[in-house]
Amino acid sequence: MDKPEILYDAPTLADIKRIGQLFFEDMTDLGVGITDEDMFRLATHVVEGSMAEEPTFLCRVARPGPGVEPCGVVLANFNWSLKFAGRAMWIEELYVTPDFRRMGIGRELVDVVLDYADQHGFRGIDIEAYQGNTPASVLYRTMGFHRLGRERFYYRLGPQEFL
Repeated sequence: MDKPEILYDAPTLADIKRIGQLFFEDMTDLGVGITDEDMFRLATHVVEGSMAEEPTFLCRVARPGPGVEPCGVVLANFNWSLKFAGRAMWIEELYVTPDFRRMGIGRELVDVVLDYADQHGFRGIDIEAYQGNTPASVLYRTMGFHRLGRERFYYRLGPQEFL
């Protein structure tokens, strides 16, 4: 099979269902008990919000050709960071479907975020990998990310505990 030409661009309204599926696949792979309806609703907010005049996050998709459904997605939230002493980005989601892994798509999606951050005056970017996700850890280190000596905790509001 020939390696397809991968295009990286902003999501469109037509991508909402597929992005919801990508979010759901990733969360399911991680053992997070979330519904596909929740991920569809989130994808709707993400795609619509990414079209805002002054977005508060960046979402980009990878697609194997013009007009083809996305095979990968990155979602980075904007925030303020003491560590970076200014505006920063948090890469919340980086997911590439299994059939398109090991083609450099994840790396390119992170590069898209790095380029955006550089062009828009951000001071730094945070990202995490789940324990045991060695390919992600290797990718981030080879791209120049540094490991932090701390633990991350979460607190979920609502009745469902899943992590």
